[in-house]
Amino acid sequence: MTTQIKDADGKSFDVDTLKKLYVQIAPNIDQKRSSGSVFGTKVTDSTNIGFNAKEATKFFGDTPTAAQMVVLDMARGLANAGVTDVSQIKKGPIEDYYPGYDDNGNRATYTRIGNVGPSGQEINLGNTYTGKGGTSYSVELGNDGKPKFYTTGFDTSDKGKILMAASLLAPFALGPLVGAAGAGSGLAGALAGTGLGTTAANALASGLVHGTVQGGLSSLAGGKFGKGFASGFVGGAAPVVAGPVTQTLTQAGLSPELAKITTSGGIGGLSAAAGGRNIGQGVLGSALNTGIGIGMDKAGITKLPAPVRGVVTEGISSAIRGKPFDLASAAQNAALNYGLNQTIGPQGMKAVNTFLAYKNMVDSLGRVKASPSNAITAFNAYKAQRR
Repeated sequence: MTTQIKDADGKSFDVDTLKKLYVQIAPNIDQKRSSGSVFGTKVTDSTNIGFNAKEATKFFGDTPTAAQMVVLDMARGLANAGVTDVSQIKKGPIEDYYPGYDDNGNRATYTRIGNVGPSGQEINLGNTYTGKGGTSYSVELGNDGKPKFYTTGFDTSDKGKILMAASLLAPFALGPLVGAAGAGSGLAGALAGTGLGTTAANALASGLVHGTVQGGLSSLAGGKFGKGFASGFVGGAAPVVAGPVTQTLTQAGLSPELAKITTSGGIGGLSAAAGGRNIGQGVLGSALNTGIGIGMDKAGITKLPAPVRGVVTEGISSAIRGKPFDLASAAQNAALNYGLNQTIGPQGMKAVNTFLAYKNMVDSLGRVKASPSNAITAFNAYKAQRR
């Protein structure tokens, strides 16, 4: 007789507890409010709705329907919150954090009311992406204190918004996770404690954290975790090692300018390789951009007004790359960027650039199309984060 079954993540659950919750949830499903493409799924051995169909068959004794698997998945969500009987679901205070950090690296908290289990843990029944789109699970307590369960379907555009929100907010959670070897904080501090040098610990920690986040975002967008991880790892570790590498090259006899260009080219090549792009173009593009920046600085161009500097920069870059230069278009773009920067500020521009990075990522995957409305959503999410 089966006493334990494992969910799709490999976590074990007590069958008797799940059966008790299942029997309590099933008659309290609000069918009028329930929707979702998952219910149109024909269950096969490879179907995953919280549990793999083969594992769910151990629970039901026969191949279940999608609706039965949804109720079982809801029972799993309650069990995860420590609930063994639906009478334990109560309204209670939940301490949460405002998005982002203040200048001292602290996060402000606030209290909201939500459904909690016996230990005060918030109940999150979760969702499934099985079917054409997604289906989320919810529980609502009536005036009599009895729970009603229902589902809500959402399409892939909602998935795109989730991806965008994650890509916007993820960068602000990375700093504390990475930490600093010198301060003994975060992952970098832990790695330094194993005997790694400060630079190596900081670089490895930054690479691992950024790689994991980027891999997760890539998976959510329909891409491969490994490719996203590789790109994120290089992007996280490169800024940390750039300074020491440049210093080493300088000590080896290269001029400071050539050392910076060489380092930049190497990082560009690694980034291109991690992202599956042409390595030669990555090396050349990064080295060229760094060289242009150094040349402009020496020529005093960086001291010019921002719109003029933008036009000159594009002109120099076009000439070196052998591409045609449209003065009118360059002036228009420079004026537009300057106007946007003055109107919404550097933080607003960072939000717009974040959206553009998101757009490039999802467009390249060909799964989720970014749109002007998503740009507005991205900017509003960023503004809310800054409050």
